[in-house]
Amino acid sequence: MDAPPSPLLPAPPGPRAVPVGALVPLSRPGWVEAGRHLLAGLELAVREVNEAGGIGGRPLALVVRDTAGDPERAAKAVEELAGLGVAAVTGEYHSVVARAAAARADALGLPFLCSSAVLDELTEEPTDRVARLAPAQSHGWRLYADFL
Repeated sequence: MDAPPSPLLPAPPGPRAVPVGALVPLSRPGWVEAGRHLLAGLELAVREVNEAGGIGGRPLALVVRDTAGDPERAAKAVEELAGLGVAAVTGEYHSVVARAAAARADALGLPFLCSSAVLDELTEEPTDRVARLAPAQSHGWRLYADFL
């Protein structure tokens, strides 16, 4: 299920919106519930940015793609989003899917912000185009080991 820009957040009138790609698992075998929560958070963030004046006076608009928790589908979605001219791509819940998306985005020169995947290596090589919000899994294990 590939979706057009989020129907919950139509681009406000005025300057042309800055499109941002959103990768979320919205169908099985992906974790659909996690995808819905992730999408809700992305929509909230876009709403808050737009209410604060957008980016450089331009509103953001999400362009949502369903990964279904599939790495190959995510990589193809990144290619499609790049072709649509998105400024960046964000999202994904599953670590192996995020890794495929990050690698494809980096290869295309497109910034990717990983929202929740914790796999230590998002790409094979260091890059300045890929970032994550959640700490890498190894950091969590170190904290847990220190606690024990």
